[in-house]
Formats: sequence, structure tokens, C-alpha cells
Amino acid sequence: MEKQAFITGGSGHVGANLIRQLINDDWKVRCLVNKDIRAFAGLDIELVEGNILDSLFLEEKMWGCYAVFHAAAIVGVENINAEEMERVNVQGTKAMCNAALMSKIERFIYFSSIHAYEQKPLEGVLNENRILVSDSRSSQYDLTKARAENEVNEAHKKGLHTVILNPTGILGPNDFKPSRMGQLITNIMNQKMPITINAGFNWVDVRDVCSAAIESVDKANPGNNYILSGKWASFQDLSEIVSKQIGKKTRWVTLPFCVAYLYLPFSYLFSKIFLKRPLFSVGSLRALAVQASPLNKKARDRLAFDPRPLDETIKDTIDWLVKNDF
Repeated sequence: MEKQAFITGGSGHVGANLIRQLINDDWKVRCLVNKDIRAFAGLDIELVEGNILDSLFLEEKMWGCYAVFHAAAIVGVENINAEEMERVNVQGTKAMCNAALMSKIERFIYFSSIHAYEQKPLEGVLNENRILVSDSRSSQYDLTKARAENEVNEAHKKGLHTVILNPTGILGPNDFKPSRMGQLITNIMNQKMPITINAGFNWVDVRDVCSAAIESVDKANPGNNYILSGKWASFQDLSEIVSKQIGKKTRWVTLPFCVAYLYLPFSYLFSKIFLKRPLFSVGSLRALAVQASPLNKKARDRLAFDPRPLDETIKDTIDWLVKNDF
């Protein structure tokens, strides 16, 4: 029997890939949309326009669906757009949970973030038993993702079959906006990032995240979190992989991490002049400075999660960006 999914965040990086994988797996897809439809233009899905805060509207549109995949979020490491983050990330998730309960949804899959977890202590590994962020001095994004998880957990207590996924830094194709990570690869490709800093992150392929999400529908334990981590790589590593793929030099020098703070005023100024996202910000440097080592064993064991090599992810990302004139 063909299953139907209700998706939010379809215009984003995760949503664009999730829709394609669901279609390939013979799901019918109903997607909550805003003005940006590039990510799913021409695909055989049902589009519904509405407000993510309107639980009555959401309830009506969820009827007949088997699973909800809630990926809509305002993403940002800077403490700007705080009210919008609270509204969409927290209140939007609460409305989604209420609607799912009322419409008798069988499965509710929430895309959270590794940033919802406290990164300290740095010793040892970060697994699903780590506490959620609660310090008011933390990034607003981290706080709202943690509070959104609390809303999902409350809905689980009321009978909703929930699953929470915590991916790390997401890379991969079908990145139409593009995301911050997609912009990073684009900047490296176009030789706009000749200077890197001595830092990095844990990267995971968006397609592996979406595969785990679909697997979680029938394989995940309800009320559980699953960390979806891949491979840690420095910005220098990324630059060298991109350089090898495109056959051009992309990096000239790697600076000590502390030097990046001296660059912040110039990064902010250039972003204002050229109306582009700054390469670095106080928030992004703070996120890079404090990282625990995420463990994906639970997802491997339960969801058959098997992240592909980073080189493959970057090659496919570059191929897609070139094909789509980025």
C-alpha cells in the first residue's frame, strides 16, 4: 500500500533530497510550501500553502498521511532573527505536534541538530544521552532546537510516535538556496576562500540523513533520538578535496584559529557591502571552538545508517553545483 508523507521544509537542503528519495521509494508526498518552490519544481507532489503556526490548518492537511517529516527551521549561528527562530523552530514545532496528534499521524520524524546537545564536556564521545542545551548564553539556534525537541518529547508523552534525528554539518547535492555548507563549497570552488583557518567540523551527506529518516519510520524506537554523524574534516581538508576534484588551486594558506577573530570586523563589513553572508561570525567561530565527538553507533545499529566517504559527497556536490550554474 502506498504511504503518504507530509513534509515541511521542502525548499531546504534536507527537504529537497527527502522529497526525491520518498518519491523513489513510492511514497506520495504532500508538502507545506512558501514562496520558494525551486527545490521541487516539476516533481509529482501535492503542494499546500499555509502557516506553520496554524495547527487547525495543519491538522486538516495532515489527514490521510502516514508520516510527518518536519524539517522546517530557521538556521543561523548568529543571534539574529531571534524572534523568528523562536516562532518557527519552537512554536512551529509545537503546532506541528498538536496537529499530528489530532490527525492521528502514525509517525512523526523531527529533524533537529547536533547543536541541540550541550557540547561540553569535550572529553569522551557525544551520544544520545547528552543533555540538551539550556544555558541562555548559548546560541539562539541551539536553544530553539533544544526547546523544539522538548515539544516533540511532550507530544510523545501524549501518544505521538516520535523520532528525533540529530545530524552534524550537512553537505551534498540538491542544495538550491544554497545552504551555508553549500555556499562554503561554492566559495572554495570559485577560489573565494584562499585563506582557511585551523578548524573543522563533522560532515555528513544529506542523502544519508534522508535515508536514515525514511528508515526511522519503521525501524526507530519511538521517543528516541538518533545522532547522524559522518566524518570530521578541517576546512583545509575540504579545500584540498575540492581542489583535487576541480583541478585548480583553492587554498594558499591556513591561519591559526585565533587569527579568525581578528578578521571578524572585515568579514562583517564585506558582507554588508556585497550583501552576502559573512564567511565567519562570532557565532560560527564559537560553534567551531567547542565541539565534542559525536557517536553514530545507535543509528548504525537501528537505522542501517552507513555514511558514505566524504570525497564522494564533495564530488557529487561539486557536480550538482556546476550542472546548476552555481
